[in-house]
Amino acid sequence: MTNISLPVPGAREYDAPRRVQARTEPTPWSPPRSLLLWDVMTALAGALVLWTTRPTGPGPVLLAALPLGWCLALQASRATDAVPVTGLGHAGRRLVSAGSLLALTGCAASTVLGSAFTSRDAFLVAVTCTGASLAVRSVVWLSAGWRRVQARPRVLVIGDAERRDAVAALERRSGPALSVISVRTGAAGPDAPEVAAVAVEEVASYAARIGACSVVVMPEAGFEPGGLRRLQWELEESRVPLYVGTGLVGVSWSRLDATDVGGLPLVRVHAVRRSGARSVLVDLAGRLAAAVALLLLLPVLVVLGLAIRRESPGPAVFRQQRIGQDGRPFTIYKLRTMGLTHGETPLSNDSDGVLFKMRRDPRVTPLGRWLRTYSLDELPQLLNVLLGQMRLVGPRPALPDEVALYDADTRRRLAVRPGLTGLWQVSGRSDLSWEDTVRLDVHYVDNWSPALDLLILCRTLSAVLGHRGAY
Repeated sequence: MTNISLPVPGAREYDAPRRVQARTEPTPWSPPRSLLLWDVMTALAGALVLWTTRPTGPGPVLLAALPLGWCLALQASRATDAVPVTGLGHAGRRLVSAGSLLALTGCAASTVLGSAFTSRDAFLVAVTCTGASLAVRSVVWLSAGWRRVQARPRVLVIGDAERRDAVAALERRSGPALSVISVRTGAAGPDAPEVAAVAVEEVASYAARIGACSVVVMPEAGFEPGGLRRLQWELEESRVPLYVGTGLVGVSWSRLDATDVGGLPLVRVHAVRRSGARSVLVDLAGRLAAAVALLLLLPVLVVLGLAIRRESPGPAVFRQQRIGQDGRPFTIYKLRTMGLTHGETPLSNDSDGVLFKMRRDPRVTPLGRWLRTYSLDELPQLLNVLLGQMRLVGPRPALPDEVALYDADTRRRLAVRPGLTGLWQVSGRSDLSWEDTVRLDVHYVDNWSPALDLLILCRTLSAVLGHRGAY
């Protein structure tokens, strides 16, 4: 985050007209003008694929109509807009919308053209154009050589207390890094006295001076409805996108619907459906996968158990009480990674106090350290999944002592069953602070879906092989 000190109000170099002049050049994160040419070329790629799959090939009229149709679909889906804040994922969703529109239009046209252009041809062209355009944007937007300037694009965040959450979200977003400039509209507070303040009516002028490519206004920024509308007008003249925060924390975009009620724009937040047919199918699939995995890994578990018993006396499987869904206790199973006895070596907590973590725990055996590195000690938890006490994906299983310290927000983690893996696992495991662990788990609970589970499972393999935060 960059905090910029404003010049002294009234100074000559700070005087500026209230109305920001329209820019003649694109903002630092605007797509280059040559992107239109690339869109035409992606349409030609679709025509080439169509040419190779049809014996006669497309006619000249169809060949000329494809680039025009694809460009119109991109414009209708706003897939050509700059995405300085939302990033490539948002652009990908708009490209999919453009491809769907092209496919539907092509299917409608096929009823008139007959065998000259079929519905199969329409879907083939749409898939090719969408994939090629996504590849082009990945190269264009993620390459610094295509930017107008080499510096990071600047995003101006206006707000007070919630400003810090917005800055953190922008800085941890996926995609190219942004230079986030944070200012407030009121007087400096004791929490951040160094943060600059700017008058509400001067926000657009200030955004122009620092070369901001986007402006993010948080709900508590102090804008009246009329003032926010005037800000949008002024930013529109300078071609700077305006984003308005909803004040909602940890809510996925898929749960939001923008609507209009008598001219009043509203955002509806859909509830998460953690019950019903989807949940039952995910649960059954997880238990089936756990049963198959236990059968396949049984010889490995036997060998590891014998190795643990040979290295140090004691049982090979470690049992511990954990807290599951709705606060119900259960016994978790893990391969033992510590010796039953250790010397008088003092133990120091490398975590932030809520969780006990040591990077060099003297109680961990050499074999146990290797098991932890590759998460092999957690394989017996497949039995917990099979018994229905855990799921393959979910929040981190909590200890009773930890649950006793939970506040109302943290107890949200107990709304679902804990998981063998989760967002905490693929985001750093023990390297995460307690605050980050809670934030990731609550985000998972509030935005659960089978697609999110599948994404986490796909990322788990790379997280285990990379063994970041495993100790």
